[in-house]
Amino acid sequence: MARTSVARRVGRALGAWAPVLPFVLCAGWLLIGSAVWLLRTSFEGVEGGWSTEAWSDVLAAGLNRRAIVESVKLSLVVASISVAVGVPLAWYIANLARRGRAFAQATATVAANFGGASLGIAMVSTFGAVGFVRLLFQDLLGWNPPLDLYSFWGLVVTYVYFNLPLFVLLVLPAMAALRPEWWEAVQVSAGRRWDYWRNVGVPVLFPFALAGWVLIFAWSLGQFSVPFALLGEASDQPLMTLRLGDFLFSATGGTNRFQRAAALAVLLIAFCAIALVVYRAVASRTLRRLEGI
Repeated sequence: MARTSVARRVGRALGAWAPVLPFVLCAGWLLIGSAVWLLRTSFEGVEGGWSTEAWSDVLAAGLNRRAIVESVKLSLVVASISVAVGVPLAWYIANLARRGRAFAQATATVAANFGGASLGIAMVSTFGAVGFVRLLFQDLLGWNPPLDLYSFWGLVVTYVYFNLPLFVLLVLPAMAALRPEWWEAVQVSAGRRWDYWRNVGVPVLFPFALAGWVLIFAWSLGQFSVPFALLGEASDQPLMTLRLGDFLFSATGGTNRFQRAAALAVLLIAFCAIALVVYRAVASRTLRRLEGI
């Protein structure tokens, strides 16, 4: 009897999942299978067999280590700026009237999806050496903007352009967690706006902001098309994704450049996987706290 009940539950579960099972299998193969294949390739020798030469070359070479450090630093700065500017901006948008909020959300959606090579070309055309904005300032004000689009801070400006609206869209639903009656309670207690944000607003929004920070960090770390379109192959700003692309573009027989590319890809996967685990832990804890309020 027990076996029949278990068989029925298994049958119902398989029937419920049957429509999406092909997608789950395909997605699992593309994600998990690709990650396993990259890990295996990173430990392959040039002539076959197992070898740690690719990992030694990646971690020992000064340019590769610098690329790892620069990528992490860039992602940290972009994520931090997105949080510092995005939280007040999201709160402002959440308190707009209905039409204003809809317009702001639509604008943020367009900006968040404007990335890749198109964004790199647009930034060069706007803020490059002969860009429209730079020439406009020179002609009208006789002032040359100090922004070097091809430097570290030029990359920061470019990344913030599409990461900031993405962060706003991520944390905008969290603004509903700030209930109007909490501000009324603070006012009844003779509290000021500063007291409300210090004791209520910031503690409630901090987990959401932290979760958004983690996602923006991971998203920035894996960008390839934007820096490649902006900087090209020869760049003084090495990034993990650019080094990975360089290894792939120049991989030939008799070298381990393909294996080194696989090793860098595994490092990127590891960074992103850790970020997603942290995000899941923060998000789950935040939801449990809100359910108890």
